[in-house]
Amino acid sequence: MASAPAQTRSKLGTVYDKSQIEQLQAQYLNELRRMYAATKCADCQTRPANWATLKRAAFVCINCAQALRADASNRVKNCLGTYLWHPDEMEIMRNANSTPTQ
Repeated sequence: MASAPAQTRSKLGTVYDKSQIEQLQAQYLNELRRMYAATKCADCQTRPANWATLKRAAFVCINCAQALRADASNRVKNCLGTYLWHPDEMEIMRNANSTPTQ
């Protein structure tokens, strides 16, 4: 009996095939870098702002990200490759940060 493909769940609760998500990571991380490259932290205005809060679709610095993580509803994610990004999460960030998707 063949085993089911490995799955991964986004912070928004959607389940995806892990191998498909892994294939998209380089593209997603490059896109996120383009989005946050010119931004300051949405909370304290420092740089780099290479974490994202999905609740507000905003980029924040590591210090503010740590504070936000205390509230699980913020759904904070690192944009440097530590976490897998999923299509539903990327859609939120794209809609709020209008960067071309190449």
